Amino acid sequence: MNKISRRTLLKAAGLASTGAILAACQPALSTTTTAATTAATQSSGESATKAPQPTQVPPKKEVVKITLVESWFGIPQYKESLEPINKAISEKMQSEGLAIEIQSMILDDHTNKYPLLYSSGDGFTMAFDAPWNKMTTLRSQGALLALEDLIEKLGPQLKEEITEKIYNANLVDGHIWGIPAAYYYSGTTGVVFREDLRKKYNAEMPTSEGGWRSLESFLQAIKENVPEMLPFANQTNWSMAGVHSGRTAWGANGPIKTGVIIPDITKGFTFGDEEEQEPFLDAVKILREWWEKGYINKTDLPSSANSQNAQVDFIYPGKAAACIENEPEFKRIDQDKQLKTSIPDGELMGVDMTGMRAGKVKGIGQLKQWNFIVFNALAPKEQAEAGIQFFNWLSSSQDNMDLWLMGVDGVNYKKEDNLRFSEIAGVDQTRNYRRMWYVSGLSGRYQRQPVDLPKEAEEAVKFYATEENWIFSPYEQFEPDVKALEVEISKLNAVYDEAVHGLNTGQVVPEDGVAKMKEMLDAAGRQEFKQKLQAQLDAYIAAHK
Repeated sequence: MNKISRRTLLKAAGLASTGAILAACQPALSTTTTAATTAATQSSGESATKAPQPTQVPPKKEVVKITLVESWFGIPQYKESLEPINKAISEKMQSEGLAIEIQSMILDDHTNKYPLLYSSGDGFTMAFDAPWNKMTTLRSQGALLALEDLIEKLGPQLKEEITEKIYNANLVDGHIWGIPAAYYYSGTTGVVFREDLRKKYNAEMPTSEGGWRSLESFLQAIKENVPEMLPFANQTNWSMAGVHSGRTAWGANGPIKTGVIIPDITKGFTFGDEEEQEPFLDAVKILREWWEKGYINKTDLPSSANSQNAQVDFIYPGKAAACIENEPEFKRIDQDKQLKTSIPDGELMGVDMTGMRAGKVKGIGQLKQWNFIVFNALAPKEQAEAGIQFFNWLSSSQDNMDLWLMGVDGVNYKKEDNLRFSEIAGVDQTRNYRRMWYVSGLSGRYQRQPVDLPKEAEEAVKFYATEENWIFSPYEQFEPDVKALEVEISKLNAVYDEAVHGLNTGQVVPEDGVAKMKEMLDAAGRQEFKQKLQAQLDAYIAAHK
């Protein structure tokens, strides 16, 4: 028996063990042909009255299968939810002359399996990724395909949908490394919580003005009145300390998980140590107090709840009363529907905790977007071309975008006027198809909103998409040369999660946790890395005055 190659083994790890792959990843060739056999060419001088030759019918184009590695959030993580939509999209494309079949891949351990897929060769076409995830590292490794030539050749509608402004802002070294999903200039971070319980126990309403401290009345009410329920499900890798940089700090343009950040771009472009910044220190102090008071979990939540899935594991089943969320005023709308599937009388509310919505601070806006569909550089050329044709096809009509974002009209939702929708009674919202725009490769401008969208949610969306609400960096297009920094980045990434763990969870006294974080990161070469990164940024600024 032949030995299994490393490539085959990696492909098996990335595909067969996921538990939710919708179909095989290699292109399937159609063997159906309708062309008739042509007769021999008539010799010169033969009569034109001879029997006509059979008409030559062009053969059907071979269907190209393209596979998208799905995001781990913003999309139902179930084969039975995704498969019917992919089938409907594929049938519509093919009926309109585009010989493409779209299929999804869901990874049960996205963090570890996703990078391995790029080593397995051509097992997938494209994936959801972002600079805050693996995108920057994969690009530096040559794993991602530059898309500008394909977009120019095959994606005129797609480029128009992206807009020239966003397209140009996302060029890195003259290349487009992913299809940007653009809509908001930025967003807020805050809390989603059980509003029905807040009302029941007469707790104070938390506010953007009051910040995280204003949530404490609610958390205490839960602790006193529902002792079996966790007041706040705190996630190890996504705590309030971990998102403290969403104000005037600037970290998206530098390598992540290094403990290095620009504290406030309104005061200059000098990198500092993360654990020395006031917003970070304020957040870890609150977390520690909440840990001591029993407002948050004493130990780490299961790993599945650390990827923006605390709602699924804790809120919807009634095990916890609150958790962190981005754009909470808006996202709670869809989450409220899912809660009611298991708790019919339940109600969720969302509030920004950064102070942005209250006008206390301004956050950093971005033209360089933070969510992308990236393409596998090792995928066959025909798959890459088909992938761009697919997104170009989506961009060509609202009906196509509706199918991709909302599912089947009359099954997953009901179309309403003015780009609104209503839900269909009896549909299980915890498994209903809904692809949020930020993981879709499309702008949120085209996603339908609920016909009964609350006023505060509508105002939140307008806030995110209004330019004057944000501060913009004149050096947003700076991209560090991570190749020159890869040794330092690797060392820092290897220790960062451990270094910050006790602070993110409230499990250690802040002073002790800060000292440990500083010691571990500096021992891994942070100060040397910071100097090199600063030198790159200074050179960029000097060249782009």
